[in-house]
Amino acid sequence: MHLNKEVVKLDEMYHHGILGQKWGVRRFQNKDGTLTAAGQKRLEKKDANWAHKNHDKIVSKARKDVSKELDQYANQLLKNPSSVTSKGKISSSATNSYNRKMAELMNESVKNVTAPSGRVVQFVAKRGEVGVHMALADRGYDMQQLKNGIWASGRVAYKKKNVDMV
Repeated sequence: MHLNKEVVKLDEMYHHGILGQKWGVRRFQNKDGTLTAAGQKRLEKKDANWAHKNHDKIVSKARKDVSKELDQYANQLLKNPSSVTSKGKISSSATNSYNRKMAELMNESVKNVTAPSGRVVQFVAKRGEVGVHMALADRGYDMQQLKNGIWASGRVAYKKKNVDMV
């Protein structure tokens, strides 16, 4: 009778992969650290899903934080006789002023909220109706170019430029 004894070397390691793992390279960055087109698309999709999921929570918290100061501003604005038209309706300039103030206060409230890609949450005044749009902007983006608001179609007020609406 002959016993076959195999000697196992302890300085070798065997690896046969992980079940379900796909073969190939899945990198979304170039060697210099910039994102590839697929990486940018992936981050934009991740941001869009994050914004869709957290929109109501972010907006409601920001509105709650600024409601007292915004109510005081609205009362002050309505006391001004030029903010009401001859027909008794609120003028569009008063509405736009209110929206800009709302966007400014809400931006202060959410200045530390960031999306998965590192973009920051910003609010932009609506044109033609009361309210604000929530936007994701790169850090350091000059929001002053959007200070006059954005129409519901995505057109920037007083410009022929459109923004991407999600």
